[in-house]
Amino acid sequence: MALDRLLDDPARLPEIRDRTPHVSRGLGPLDDVFTTGHAQDLLFHRGLRTPYVRLLRDGGELDVRPRPAGAARGGAVGEHRQLSGLADPHHVLAQIDAGATLVLQSLALYCPEVAAFCEALADETGYPVSPTAFLTPPGARGAAPHYDLSGVFIRQLAGAKTWCVRAPRQTLPVVRGRAGDVPDTPVVLETRLEPGDCLYVPRGFYHEGRTDGEGSVHLSFSEGTEDAWIGLLHDVLDLAADELLALRTRLPALDDVMAGRSRQEWHTVRDSLLEHLRTFSDEKVAALIVRRMRARQVPSAPAPGALADRLALKEQF
Repeated sequence: MALDRLLDDPARLPEIRDRTPHVSRGLGPLDDVFTTGHAQDLLFHRGLRTPYVRLLRDGGELDVRPRPAGAARGGAVGEHRQLSGLADPHHVLAQIDAGATLVLQSLALYCPEVAAFCEALADETGYPVSPTAFLTPPGARGAAPHYDLSGVFIRQLAGAKTWCVRAPRQTLPVVRGRAGDVPDTPVVLETRLEPGDCLYVPRGFYHEGRTDGEGSVHLSFSEGTEDAWIGLLHDVLDLAADELLALRTRLPALDDVMAGRSRQEWHTVRDSLLEHLRTFSDEKVAALIVRRMRARQVPSAPAPGALADRLALKEQF
């Protein structure tokens, strides 16, 4: 199982999901999924570019390649940099020496080992999974305090990192907050993660990690999606607008609104929509949910030879 490599008791996931932080200890290594060797190979040999590779230091974002001379004035060099977004591996290493955290996003798209693990994890949890790697040098802070719009498993692979988790300002938020905006909510957990440990942070809980005397490598798995019922209602309204003329009519003029003459128009729109929603079938709602979930899934790699078949090559090479 994949989930039991992130959670000491997988049966407890429904109990803690979106509700309470949880620390699992002694889960063993995960080096078959990701190591610093994988990260170095990706950085130096795969031509990574933004936004798949990022650099963070003290909550701020850094360039992933040195700023070329004359970049402020534009010109061909600046334009090439803007269009390519390619990371300079040696520049990235220099920034890590200076305290920056290397972030590798959407790993499932270009790291087969991580992709296979996420596929298994998604099968077990029932939700798509988004993986990110964080490599932080000693005595550093990468990302600013923030919350995520889905629950996150923080799986420590090497080194150590200390985490502070605060209660959410709003239960189950649907709007992303401003990074670095730390609320005056109480601290609910402070913990140090070492190799084999995993911290589950529920949706909406503020969290911040720091390293001390040694660096840290961890994988972050965002479980579930950023979707909520409010998102599905947007889809429903889009479909309803195709069928209801009332939803497509012009808003009343400002003078009519201020004089209270818009009420009857609103009542007509409201009543038409409510009546339409009553006829919306359960099957149609289920289809919209499936569409949203599948849109976030990373498709499995095709069988060997799939590209050659599409090129209609007589011989594969």
